[in-house]
Amino acid sequence: VSALAGCRSVTPWRGPNEQPPRSVGTSWSPSAKTWRFPHGDLRNTASSPHGVQTAPSVAWQDSFDGGRSTTPTGAIVAATPERVITARRFGSEVQLHAEDATDGTRRWNRWIVYPPDGRTPTFGGLVDGTVYVTDGGTDVVAVDASDGTVRWRRSLYDRVADSVPDKYLSVAGSPAEFAARALATPEIVYVQSSYGVHGIAPRDGTEQWRLYLGAHHDADALEEPRGLAVADRRIWAVYGGTVQSLFTIELSDGQPEIERVPSPLQSPSRPVVPGYRDAVFTHDIVWASKPQGTLAVGTTDERAEWEFPGHTGSGGVAYSSLATDGERVFVCVSHEQQDRLLVSALHASTGKLDWLFREPLADRDASPSDSGEFRLCRPAVTGNCLVVGYGTLPETAVGRGEIVAISRTDGRVCWRTTLPLAPRSVSMTSDRLFVTGRQGGVVALTGDLV
Repeated sequence: VSALAGCRSVTPWRGPNEQPPRSVGTSWSPSAKTWRFPHGDLRNTASSPHGVQTAPSVAWQDSFDGGRSTTPTGAIVAATPERVITARRFGSEVQLHAEDATDGTRRWNRWIVYPPDGRTPTFGGLVDGTVYVTDGGTDVVAVDASDGTVRWRRSLYDRVADSVPDKYLSVAGSPAEFAARALATPEIVYVQSSYGVHGIAPRDGTEQWRLYLGAHHDADALEEPRGLAVADRRIWAVYGGTVQSLFTIELSDGQPEIERVPSPLQSPSRPVVPGYRDAVFTHDIVWASKPQGTLAVGTTDERAEWEFPGHTGSGGVAYSSLATDGERVFVCVSHEQQDRLLVSALHASTGKLDWLFREPLADRDASPSDSGEFRLCRPAVTGNCLVVGYGTLPETAVGRGEIVAISRTDGRVCWRTTLPLAPRSVSMTSDRLFVTGRQGGVVALTGDLV
């Protein structure tokens, strides 16, 4: 009856052994000097108040290959003024390693095995000296950031499977489809899965509570967990597949309330939160042979407020993730037909285009027509600039690329620099700009800081 009446309380839909948390979300935020999460912070804004004013120079470079014969892929996990932690995936293993932020000296390495048929491992942040990793399937792993020691490893699937039918855990009923994704805070580690959202204790990985989200859509099971965002008293959880939804969980009068907004994107990215009540997402893809009709979507608690159209022509298209400065959201795309990089600055609340940056690629020996080589770098807001980039990645080399800093207010070029690798992501601390390559490797850049 409550559901038919439109009541928002989670109580009528509580799943087996579900214990609603006493608090939802967090008022904690990481230090502005650091880049504690792969996308910057708990809201995935990919933003830092610090920036580089002029074209930076290379402070140090690491091209360590890990000693494995298979082709790796690289990502920044977290960065601080003291240490940068990156990850490289080789087959069914992930290598976490830490380097000194000042000179690149290697501090430690740690190999983490994950299921061969599982998804790509995800990284949940560096909080209170611990790096949190999921294995792409069922397990959450806590790693000591000082020396790489594994503090604990827990499987959430085993706990939930005792009382919940397989159809509520995954379409295939297998741990690989559980697809846990973590986002850590000092008080609780939030984990998204095909069941819903879990809260686990940072000290030992014990499950404290869980919220089943399956009753808030028309399908039998949740599919394709895509990511979380967390703010004070609120959680956002995005799902793809047949669900294609953004769930908002908010604490009200001591009880969590859940709203579901259907997504027009089959493979939505993790939510980016410019303000307190709105979220924006794009495609969770990096290259496609068929252009997408919608480039970005902005939502409130109850509906999709706007959709920004994408390129509808033919040919290969490369996409980036989102970044925001709180007022605008930024997304990059490259079309084979136009052979150029486009950066769109959209008003977060309305989706209206503020400015458009165009970068010709024809004379730069880079083309989005090559699905095996061309990729866009994740954009990041650094001070008054938006840092974007692109690169090519031949099978037998680390590649090459370029990053460009653009004024986030009007789209003019502030500086640009070439790179000896194909950039995957950038991270800004108070004194360094770190760029990781798609085959691993790190370049630390320094310059006139603002």
